[in-house]
Amino acid sequence: MMVPPRLPVAPRPYQDELLSSWLVRVAAHYGSEALELMVYLAGQGGRDAGARQVDDVAPDMGLLRLWAKACRIDPERLRRRTLASRYPDRPRDWFLTETVPVCSACFDADVAAGRDAYLRGNWRLAEQVVCPAHRTMLLNRCPACRGRLRLSFRMLNGLLRPFCRKCDAVLTGGGGGTEDPLEAEFAAGVLELQRQIGGIVSGSPGPFVRLNHGIRTLWAPLDRDGAARPVLALWFDEPGWNCPYEARAAVGRPAPLQHLSVRWRALTLVILHGLFGAELVPGAVLPEAALVLFRRAAPMPWLAQSRDARNRKGKRTIEASAERVHRLSKRPVHRLNGNFLDERGDFGRIHP
Repeated sequence: MMVPPRLPVAPRPYQDELLSSWLVRVAAHYGSEALELMVYLAGQGGRDAGARQVDDVAPDMGLLRLWAKACRIDPERLRRRTLASRYPDRPRDWFLTETVPVCSACFDADVAAGRDAYLRGNWRLAEQVVCPAHRTMLLNRCPACRGRLRLSFRMLNGLLRPFCRKCDAVLTGGGGGTEDPLEAEFAAGVLELQRQIGGIVSGSPGPFVRLNHGIRTLWAPLDRDGAARPVLALWFDEPGWNCPYEARAAVGRPAPLQHLSVRWRALTLVILHGLFGAELVPGAVLPEAALVLFRRAAPMPWLAQSRDARNRKGKRTIEASAERVHRLSKRPVHRLNGNFLDERGDFGRIHP
């Protein structure tokens, strides 16, 4: 059996860097993608070894040792970069699993410091919508083309820089701050909310369970199972408001924040504060506004059941319900009704 190859040069991971970001930086220094380099390194480890990617939360230690040996680095040092090691008390569904939002001001700071741009670990936290260092909203859309942000890291002037895969715009040099005072004020307010949420997620189980219940109810289908309009639609004082397509994937999901963009996650935090005040979680007695919303939530008993229990009783799985949400999202919506044509509307003002 051949000895796995070793790379002549490999950058060291930064203290707050995502593990996947470090892999991208290593591969980029060889003009390759992380998956391509993984295939090369795992070439002697079996046909399927190179098809796997290293997970940020809890990666396969065999793959991690392969990277550690190739880059001449202690595998324990890489293990400490995983999110499961950094946040041992955090539930898995409070980590983002899809596109990682970014802070352009952090990338500008990398340029100013003369180092490679990299992804920060706290950008994968579900409640993280504002950069704590620069107090600006994170980006999940390209500032140039406004499309969904998918990053490509490439060498520029000898250092790694982030580019938009769609329009090829470089995501540095924008100054790193917002010129809109209202935007800055909003970001500052949400920053405090996300700090409180982070404390609840990492704190005692009682408030965390109530927080989860509140968020799931806000993103539960409105009035009936399968509707693509969430309960929090009643928060808006706008006749005919319809849930945008980008947010419908979260309706009825057990972990809604994982499937929402930065703005929708921020709005969820704001509504929690508006409904439940400084505590941000439902208490023993619900405020009147919260009662109105919670009573309109469609019953979803399978969310509280285990997968085995659902399968034994012939219940639909969460995945099947999500597929129905996507199908229903394509049905026509009446211009005066945010629900579907056969659903009732409610144009009463909910929030104070």
